[in-house]
Formats: sequence, C-alpha cells, structure tokens
Amino acid sequence: MLCNGQEGAVNIDRYPFVNYDLNTVQFFKDSLDFYGFFRKIDKLVTTGKGKVNIVHFGGSHVQADMWTGKIRENFNQFLNQKQAARGWVYPFKIGIKNNNNPSNYEFTSTGRWDGCRAVNTSCTGNIGMNALVTNTHDSCASFTVNLLRGAKTDYVFDRVKVFYDNHYQCFNLQVDSAYSAKEIIDNKEAGYREFIFEKPMHTVTFKCNKTDTLQNTFTLYGLYTDLDAPGINYNAIGANGASIPTYLKSNMLERELAVLKPDLIIFSIGINDAFSSEFTQLGFERNYEELIKKIKKVAPNAAILFTTNSDSYKKTRKGRFYQNITGLEVKYAMRNLAYKYNGGVWDLFSVMGGLGSIEFWARNGMAASRDRVHFSAKGYQLLGDLMFVAIIRKYEEYLKLPIAKIKHD
Repeated sequence: MLCNGQEGAVNIDRYPFVNYDLNTVQFFKDSLDFYGFFRKIDKLVTTGKGKVNIVHFGGSHVQADMWTGKIRENFNQFLNQKQAARGWVYPFKIGIKNNNNPSNYEFTSTGRWDGCRAVNTSCTGNIGMNALVTNTHDSCASFTVNLLRGAKTDYVFDRVKVFYDNHYQCFNLQVDSAYSAKEIIDNKEAGYREFIFEKPMHTVTFKCNKTDTLQNTFTLYGLYTDLDAPGINYNAIGANGASIPTYLKSNMLERELAVLKPDLIIFSIGINDAFSSEFTQLGFERNYEELIKKIKKVAPNAAILFTTNSDSYKKTRKGRFYQNITGLEVKYAMRNLAYKYNGGVWDLFSVMGGLGSIEFWARNGMAASRDRVHFSAKGYQLLGDLMFVAIIRKYEEYLKLPIAKIKHD
C-alpha cells in the first residue's frame, strides 16, 4: 500500500516496509563537527549569503545521479533557488565504452577520444578524483558540456574549472563558443584552467589547439561548473563498480578535492567492496581509514557523513539470488568509523527495511529485479527524499542550540 506523507517541504511516498522512524543521522560521540556545516546553511537561509559545498563519493548509485540529483534539487528548493550551480561534472561517455551519464547534463565531442576506469587494473598513471581518465591525441578534438534544466531548478554556470594535465606536451585548451571568456586563470599547482564568463550559461565548447610541435596529448579529469552566487553546490563523485581501493588509486584526489573546499563529505562507498569474496570488516575499515586520512589533509574541517550500504542480493551462476549479509558488516564498520572520526551515519540499510528488504523494493517497482542491487528512478528519488529529510532534521535540531543564536557575519 502506498500513500503520501509530508516531511517539511518534501512529499515522501509511504511504504509499509520502509522504517521511516529510523530516518535520521546518527552520532556516536557528538555532532560538533557538523556545526560549521549547519551554520553555513543557516547563513544562507537567514541572510541569503554564502556558499556551501557538499561532495558525495560512491559507486554506480552515485554516478547515475538520480539519488544525489534528488538531494541536490531538494536543497535548492529548500533555499528557494530557481537558478543554481551544478558543480562537478564528468564526460562519462566520451572515450569510455558502455558507460552511463547523468540525465541532467550531457557531453558531446569531436575527434577521437580514449579513456579508462580505475576499477580496471589496466588503468594506470595519473587518475583524477572521479576515478576515470579521458584523453585524446587528436589536435583538432573538442568537447561540449550542456547543463540541462532540472525538474525545478535551472542549472547554469558563469565559470568553469577544467581539470587536465597542463604541461609542455599538452595541447592548449581554448573556448570555442559564441561567448568567449572574459578572464582565464591558470592554476598549474591545482591542475586546472578556469574560464570566467560575462553571464550565466548552459553550454560551452572547449577545443584543443596545438601551439607547439612538442604538444601531442590532452588528458581530462573533470570539470567544476560554478556560479558566482550564493547557494549549495552538491557534487556527486561516482564511478560504476568503484570500491575504496578504486579511489585510493586516484593520485589526484587530494589536489582536486581541495579546490572544491567541501563543508560536508558524504561517503557511500561500500556496496562493491561488500561483493568481493575477499571482504572482511577489518580490511574494509582499514581501507576507509586510509582514504579518510588522504581527504583530511586537504579538508580537515569538513563534516563527514557515512551512508551504510543498501540491502542487496548476490546471484549464483545458475541465476538464483541469495541475501548478501555483508551489508550488516558494512553497517557496523561505518558505525566504528563514525565514532573514530566524529562523523555521522545515515543508516540506509536499516531505513530501507534491513536484511532482505531489497526484495520488497523490487516487488514495488523501486529496485531492479534483474540484479536486486540497483534501484529504479522512483526508488532513487525516494532515497534522495529520505536522506535530505534526515539531514534537515539534524539542522533543525542544531537551530535549537545556544550556539546557533550567534549572529552571522
């Protein structure tokens, strides 16, 4: 049976197998590390000033951006933002076969491009934050990014940071659009070239230009589309099949993440780790600790939120499904990590119904029957609504504390 329920500004579908009473962010010490994040949100709400940056890491659940896209839309509606920045984008389909792209932006290209995913052992060398690499040796190559209007938000940019290898063998990168950049800023140390435009735009084309005989390549790691206006930049960093070791392969993660200046980092990495036959809770926690240490070097004050794995089934060679009990181990591991690093936990595993619950989601058209791992668009949207409400509830609790009464700058 399905009915609708009102949770603040969000209408949430109600299902009997979803544990709505567990839909909260849990803390096992205190929520002090979240105060800075909540204070910046409150400044946006009360004064209309400031910028809040959220970075959400994960696997295929995040790459598709249906779950994270719904959270992004909810935040923009919460702030009554009709026009907003889209944040980090990646050309998933350029040069990489059988890859999917989020539906709220698109990339097109000319010339020949190649690429690889860090989940493959053959993908070596410099790897960007998104755990993918896209490159070309075609001096006439170009690529276009086009931001598409969301359900309720118009995503635009007036500045773009393009992350790429910028050395003497790299083609020069130029704008090839109707509107030229009014300013171009090179930051070789951080690994990007920034293009600033006169007005907000939806689309821009960049082209490679060979200006020296030594130039023979161009390697792209991602783009950060931004808007010189107050708001929340919700950046989804997802890669199909990614595990924690996948992101540990990214030797450019720290310097690229530092540019985004995250106030909140959300970790949803774990579903692929848990499917490994070599999975152990101890090894999982140690890998996460290594990743967190890397991230803490460049974002020491960012709040950390872990999301436990969704419930899932494993599939035998004969096509039979059986429950994946490692979801419970991941849940306990993330509780331990949250305690150690003073983070929060959104217990998706328990909220969606616990062990075996993916079966009910599949029967109700909210999860994929073919694998009992992924969700349908409807299911991902429900996850986005639930998680957004859980975060906002903690923000509302923060507002009741004496520290929240301190006047904003």
